[in-house]
Formats: sequence, C-alpha cells, structure tokens
Amino acid sequence: MNLAEQFVRIGFGPQVLGQRGFQSTKFLTPPLSTAQAAELVRVVPEYGSFRGAAVAEGIKQFAGRVSSVEFGREGSPVLYVQLPYWTHQREGPIPREKGARIPDEESNQLVEELRKVFVAGLGAEEFGPDTIDKRKIRIWWHH
Repeated sequence: MNLAEQFVRIGFGPQVLGQRGFQSTKFLTPPLSTAQAAELVRVVPEYGSFRGAAVAEGIKQFAGRVSSVEFGREGSPVLYVQLPYWTHQREGPIPREKGARIPDEESNQLVEELRKVFVAGLGAEEFGPDTIDKRKIRIWWHH
C-alpha cells in the first residue's frame, strides 16, 4: 500500500503535500478492496466537501457486499464502486461452490444504500452509474 499511498499523494499534490508542485487532476487506482480503498482515501484529509476519514468509514460499511472500489481524481475526489453480478464476485474469500445471481432488487437496494451514505451523509455531489459499465457506480465530490 505504500506505493498506492504515494500515487494518491502525487495525484492530489498541493492539497495533500501542503506545497506547490506537480499534481494530476485525472487519475484512478486499480480496483481495490474496501479495506484498501478506506486506507487510501484517508491520505486526502480534506478537499472541498470531501473528508477522507469520514469517507473511509462510509466505504467500510460495504465490506463484503461490493466487488471493488477505485479511488482517484476527476478534478475533485471520485470513487467508483463495482457492484457484483454473482454472490461469488463479492470481495472476500472465493467460495468453492458456484455463486448465485444477485437479484436486481438486491442490487437496487445496495445502490440506494450507497446513495444514502455518500450523498446524503457525506456530501457527494454527483452519484450514478458509469457511462460504460452500469454496474459501476460513480461518486464525485466538488471542490
């Protein structure tokens, strides 16, 4: 995780390092576990309405229920949460038996829980499916 933390620090540059210098206004980590993503968002303590420690706690609420989380920057902080199609695609140990398809109702309920935590609770300003992968939810905070 040390390299991942450095990656995020460089990407957010002055906002994290407290000095002028290089930054990337557009970057994204590879898919991470909720534990890894929660650790990385803490690297950015505050950015506009984004609060790293609070967002980390929000991410942890979905441990074992999502496939992965990506963290980065699209001008401001952004998360992408991948929803699983099958129960064996949820993060965690891979079961020996084949998983069951997750009903749409259950996926829709998970999306509403994500919205409640990140929009209503943590001030994200944009929330919705990715333009390409509809089972990936984009959550974005404005500066």
